[in-house]
Amino acid sequence: MVLRFLNSLRYFTNNCSLLLMKNTKLLKIESNGAIEVLDRIPLKKEATGSSYNEAYIEKLIFDHPEILPIGEIDTAYINPVPICTQLGTKAGTLDILLLTPAGRIVIIEAKLWRNPEAKRTVVAQILDYAAELSRWTYEDLEREVSRRRGSKTSLFKLVSDNSELLDEADFFDELSRSLRLGRFLLLVCGDGIREGLGNISELLENYTTLDFTFGLVELAIYADRALSLIH
Repeated sequence: MVLRFLNSLRYFTNNCSLLLMKNTKLLKIESNGAIEVLDRIPLKKEATGSSYNEAYIEKLIFDHPEILPIGEIDTAYINPVPICTQLGTKAGTLDILLLTPAGRIVIIEAKLWRNPEAKRTVVAQILDYAAELSRWTYEDLEREVSRRRGSKTSLFKLVSDNSELLDEADFFDELSRSLRLGRFLLLVCGDGIREGLGNISELLENYTTLDFTFGLVELAIYADRALSLIH
C-alpha cells in the first residue's frame, strides 16, 4: 500500500526495491537497475465487486497502522496501537480506534467517495465522533471498547503489550486528559482526497473547543506486471 498525504511525495524501500512515487505514477526500481512503471488499481465500493473496498482498507490500516504517515502529520501521535474497529458512540460508529503509549487518541475513517459532498459528509462525521468522545471518561472508553471486543478489556494492557509505557497511572492520566481536551488525531483515509476540499475548513472552525489535529490521507494500491500488489 502506498500512501500520499495531500501533495507530498514519498519514497521508501521495500524488499530491496526502491519505490518512487511522483504525482500518480509509481516506479519500481530493482537492485539490478531494471525500472517498471506500476499500474494503479482503483479502489471501489462493494457494489462494483472489487475486493479493495472500505472493509479492505479498514482491516489493512488496523492490522498495519505503520503504513500511515502519522509522523509527517503530527509527531505527538507516533507509534499508535490498534484497539478496535467499529466502535459504537451516540454519534455513530467510528471505523478505527488507535491509542498511543503517550495516551493520545487516533480516530480513523476509511471511506471511498465519488463526489465532493461525500467528502464533506465524512469530515463532519469524524468531527462528530471526536466531539462525542470528548464527553467520555477513561472508564467510558474502556467499557465501550470491552463491549466491542466482546470481553472485559484493559486499555493499559492492550497498549502495554505492544509498546513500552512509563506506568499505568501516567497512561490513565494522559488518556483521561486527551479525552477531556478533545486531543485527537482525526484521519480520513480514502481515494481522491484532493478534489472538492474547499468547504472543509468551515467545518473544522465549528469545533474550536477540541484540541485536535486533522489529516487527509490518500491511499492507492499498485501492481507490477506479475500482478503482485505493492503494500
